[in-house]
Amino acid sequence: MEVIEVKDHKEQKLFLDFRRKLYKESSLYVDNNLFLIQELFSGKTSFVNDKEIYAFNVKDSNNIVCQGIVVYASDLSDYIQLCFFESLPGQDEAAKLLVDKAIEIGKKHNCKKLVIGLNGHVNYGLGLLCDHYDEKNTFSSAANPKFYNDYFDKMDLEKVYLCTYRSVTDHTRIERYASLLRKIKKNYEFKSFDKKNFDEYSKIYTDLNNQAFEGHRYYYKRNYKEDKEMLKELFLFMKEDSLIFAFKDGEPVGFVMWYPDYNELAKGGEVFGVRHFFRNIFMGRKIKYGKLMEYGVLPQHRKSGLVMGLLDQVYISMQGHGIQNLVSSWVLEENVDSNSVCQALCDEKYKRYVVYEKEI
Repeated sequence: MEVIEVKDHKEQKLFLDFRRKLYKESSLYVDNNLFLIQELFSGKTSFVNDKEIYAFNVKDSNNIVCQGIVVYASDLSDYIQLCFFESLPGQDEAAKLLVDKAIEIGKKHNCKKLVIGLNGHVNYGLGLLCDHYDEKNTFSSAANPKFYNDYFDKMDLEKVYLCTYRSVTDHTRIERYASLLRKIKKNYEFKSFDKKNFDEYSKIYTDLNNQAFEGHRYYYKRNYKEDKEMLKELFLFMKEDSLIFAFKDGEPVGFVMWYPDYNELAKGGEVFGVRHFFRNIFMGRKIKYGKLMEYGVLPQHRKSGLVMGLLDQVYISMQGHGIQNLVSSWVLEENVDSNSVCQALCDEKYKRYVVYEKEI
């Protein structure tokens, strides 16, 4: 058994084909990350510009049995990341070899920890699924069989847990905060993303992210070009009211992003792509769930209750799209404030995810 670095087009094709085959044969999960991996290989995304990225296939008798991508980001220099892990069952040795390779690279960069489940940046994914294995994943969410967790559970790694929430979308709960919402609407102005002024609004998004999430676990600063590229891709599907900003005296102070669960347009085993763009045009109104991706509020405005005002805007937008239900993206279980908001407005805690860490 050997670990082969993916350095040429032939090995890249083998890497991608192995991933496609796994998803197709599972016939359950939708692959939302293949396009991103293709961009990493081609170097077409600016995300690669200040990162060191190594892809590996682990082979047994010249057959791929396990794979992953190791990322070093200088702005998150304490961590070496093992991303986009995929494997056949019964490959404990291969998984260990891949982890050892990531640690070896991390030591060369003087990293303090290995992190497994962070896909280059939190904006591209965080965590491995650790329950509800028999359900299709929502758009941009992690999807993996249980034996992936079994591999890492045997390695005596530290665990950081995340969870999601879901509910029927109505104003029953948020109407409890009617007096607060009236006050918020008097003090703040809400605006949807304006694609006619794409660069301006994209920069607002980046600046708010970098200020609102400073100090959050695993977050590091984004640049304008990276976020512009990401938003360009998202807005192939999203409408302008999927990204809403809050302004105070003309200055942006908060934002929220949501979108329909586009994976409802895909069958299990499919790679998300062009065909789903057309399905969205003709079938988008049939999507039943909306996904709350992220919200951020500048520190000096957090005690104002602005987050409730932002989420109220989401409810209004979702109802305008005919969407009846809500599922959240991941929330770190250590994030007391965000969990409190979700518990106040959602029916139940839903899926759970885990990130693995190891001191090196």
